[in-house]
Amino acid sequence: MQYYEFLDRLQKYTNQKISQAEIAEALNVSQSAIAKRVSRESDFTLKDLFKAISYFKTKYNLQDYSLDIESDEETIPVDYYPEVFGSCGAGKFVISEQKELIQVPKRLFKHFSPVKKYSVINAIGDSMSPNIHDKDRLIVEHWEGGQIKDNKVYVFCYKDEIFVKRLVKNIDEIIVQSDNPDPMYRPRYIEKEDMNNVLIVGEIVGLMRDMR
Repeated sequence: MQYYEFLDRLQKYTNQKISQAEIAEALNVSQSAIAKRVSRESDFTLKDLFKAISYFKTKYNLQDYSLDIESDEETIPVDYYPEVFGSCGAGKFVISEQKELIQVPKRLFKHFSPVKKYSVINAIGDSMSPNIHDKDRLIVEHWEGGQIKDNKVYVFCYKDEIFVKRLVKNIDEIIVQSDNPDPMYRPRYIEKEDMNNVLIVGEIVGLMRDMR
């Protein structure tokens, strides 16, 4: 989006007159950098908008916003955990639960239900490549119990680590599979006696590769 559209959305959200200096501070860049982007008619991204919204929400002690992020399509407000990484490699510990509200285009959900709870986390690693890339934002439909759906991709905790993997449930084991064909990412098996150590967080029902 162009600068004046970006500025208009911020001013409608904050009900304040926003200066270039404040935008620079919100985006953690210099004021001259913002001025150059304006003079060159460079686009401001949705990531820029979300970052600025988060900054001004704190600065002005505002409630969760309801900006129409994409006027030509429906969006869903979802909690985004920028420092919670679902590992697609050897496992990554949850390092933070700080969250912010973002608007996710509904078209990015494989399936959506208004009665379900969703969140967005980051992926790290390449074991689920080519379907999930390092640093993709993953849309998670929170688990409500029930059976594992074979070959679906889940976020789950196992022995204090969090993973993003494809799961297959047998009678006496869970098969943990990566999508990367490299032999180093061979399947792993969680035996029956360890199944109680598996906590399903949710199913991956979309990703936001174009918005990271």
